[in-house]
Amino acid sequence: MEGVPLGPQEKPGTLLFLPGTGRPNPALSDQVREQVNTVPGLSGWSVQTIEWAAAAAENVSGVPALPERYSAEDPPALSDASLALALFGADVSTADPVRQASVAGAVPSVPEAARLGETLQDLVLGVVTDAAVRHRIRLTDAAGDFFSKVAYYLRQGEGARTVLADALGSTDQDAPVVLFAHSLGSVAAVDLLSSPDFTGSRVDLLVTLGSPAPWFYQLDALAYLGPGRGGNAPAAPWLNFWDERDLFAFCAERVFAGRMGRITDSEVQSGKPFPESHQAYFSDPRVYRLLWEHLQETESGKPGSGNGTGV
Repeated sequence: MEGVPLGPQEKPGTLLFLPGTGRPNPALSDQVREQVNTVPGLSGWSVQTIEWAAAAAENVSGVPALPERYSAEDPPALSDASLALALFGADVSTADPVRQASVAGAVPSVPEAARLGETLQDLVLGVVTDAAVRHRIRLTDAAGDFFSKVAYYLRQGEGARTVLADALGSTDQDAPVVLFAHSLGSVAAVDLLSSPDFTGSRVDLLVTLGSPAPWFYQLDALAYLGPGRGGNAPAAPWLNFWDERDLFAFCAERVFAGRMGRITDSEVQSGKPFPESHQAYFSDPRVYRLLWEHLQETESGKPGSGNGTGV
């Protein structure tokens, strides 16, 4: 439902998109732009993608760090995360640990609960390990693509935040600005907006999608906030989308309670398997409708909302 405009209509604003990889993805940026233009209140807005990890390692192969016998198996060129998990899942699903236990005579005819539980646990873990070993290159490369960005941000976070701050400073400050951040990009956004040194640039709304930032907070891995540290959550109103089937997505309201933040968690139900669920937010029209409605609420000056003047 489209919100009711209040007061003079502002000119079209800017949506700054922080991809989780820190690198431009033209297809994904086009998808965001198309969805933005389907919402009447957002039609005509400028969508800009921020490349915050230009120097991060790309397509790093784990083969040199694995035993030599892996070099001729499971070609790294096929290391797509979805394929890796599908093959891994197929191997696990075709195994029958209960049957294996029966054949081996490990499960007694009248099993004792504790012994049966331990036996099944060992067998299930064995099946999972065997499947992981068979597809280790694919799984390592798929995980490496994500963790290389995490490693880059942990080492070069200050530079990444500088890129983001410069992009915010170059937007039209007389029109609304929405920071639209996915995955690891949301960590960069939360870090920047919670920095005591960040002032001046307008941010009307922070939107995070599939964000690990609350988890990073619990791990004391954010730049300026942690369980045992002072500081405030982002001053801009924060709308956090999460999907239970997205294993990288976490809720923010309870984690940042008492940190002066104005945070709203909103659940998305994509029905997609992981890792597809981690990207499903971009094609969900509800995400963009709620973005617009939340932005209208912040501009209305309702209690608990932002005033649209920036941070």
